[in-house]
Amino acid sequence: MNAMPMAYALKFRRDGHDVRYIVETDRSNHLMRPEHHYAGEVSYPYPAWVIEIPWVGTLARYAGLPLSNLKAVRAMADMDIVFLNDYGIALAQSMPRKALCVALSSGADIDVLCRWEMALTFAGDRPQKWLDPARLPLQIWRTRLQRRGLARCDVVCYFPRGLNPAGDAVIDSLTRPQGLPHLLERFDLNFEAIGVKRQPLIRRELRKVLVPVRFKMPPNSDAIDAIEYKGNDLILRALARYRQRQPHLEVHLFEKGEFADLARARELCRELGLEDCVRWHQPMPVQQLLEFYEDCDVCFDQVGSHWIGAVGCYALYMGRPLIANARLDVFGRLWGPDPPILNASTVDEIHAQLVRCEDIEFRERIAEQGHVFARAHLDSEAFYQRLRGAVLEMWSDGVRDLVPTRT
Repeated sequence: MNAMPMAYALKFRRDGHDVRYIVETDRSNHLMRPEHHYAGEVSYPYPAWVIEIPWVGTLARYAGLPLSNLKAVRAMADMDIVFLNDYGIALAQSMPRKALCVALSSGADIDVLCRWEMALTFAGDRPQKWLDPARLPLQIWRTRLQRRGLARCDVVCYFPRGLNPAGDAVIDSLTRPQGLPHLLERFDLNFEAIGVKRQPLIRRELRKVLVPVRFKMPPNSDAIDAIEYKGNDLILRALARYRQRQPHLEVHLFEKGEFADLARARELCRELGLEDCVRWHQPMPVQQLLEFYEDCDVCFDQVGSHWIGAVGCYALYMGRPLIANARLDVFGRLWGPDPPILNASTVDEIHAQLVRCEDIEFRERIAEQGHVFARAHLDSEAFYQRLRGAVLEMWSDGVRDLVPTRT
């Protein structure tokens, strides 16, 4: 998911491990392919240690695991440690018995794909559902495979406890009597590998606003909506109000999200009179996206019930004021009570933070604090050291009887 595992693959290679990395998504997928995130480290055509095995993740193919993904299974047959991510967690049961399996979760692979109630939701999530009576059994079977794969894993890397109670409950339900899986909390990003460079803020009036948040509009009755709600509608309403103070406002949005959510967002822009100041962009490689950060005055991440993600972490590291719901109910335990994030979760709070950012000295101060904070709390090197140490300790304790040399 988002090529995130490559960050750790590069670090294991740096430390002398024999690493094999499997890419199964097609070349047009900018969010998932590693060359779009780590251009300075990985390019296409891939080096020998990165193997391309195309796999179309349709429901029938999910349900047919491992046979539908046999090439990937065979490619990992001689490895001592296997990291599994996203739908790949379902392959854990097909890994060699000797292999130490690590679920390097991206979130939805646990809190969505492992939950029985979500199987019911997805089974009915299509206009032509009455034409496909096999959909519900396939969804249930896929959920079973994903849960059994997670239960096979010896280590689970997941969000800090309390951030997503649904995922916490799944992990708790699959904990084995002997205390496995070993749970590691992670919330990090590899800034160095993707070549992020911090540029000074442009000293000007607040005019350009960057909103690279995936669209997940106000929740319906589905449980997944409540978990993933990002408050996009609140951001748009606050920007419409703020435009009364700044007629030259320029808002950059990205076409990321389900079709229905994007359609609702465009309609809301029309209702609020934002059409002429909004610039819509297609998803793009990270290096291209970073140019938008350099040119913006303020950046947004989610303000709903979700949590800060990569787009917010980039903003902090690059020294751009970040308006977001910091979820201090959870992150206060890790970050302290006052991180340099302009906390907001309502239209009034968002508008108030925008007004504060009109002061260029304030923007520069909060931007510098954000950069220092990102290096101290969000860089992936610290988590990598914890992860590597935990894996080596488990091997030395006899969880598996081989020396970890191949990853």
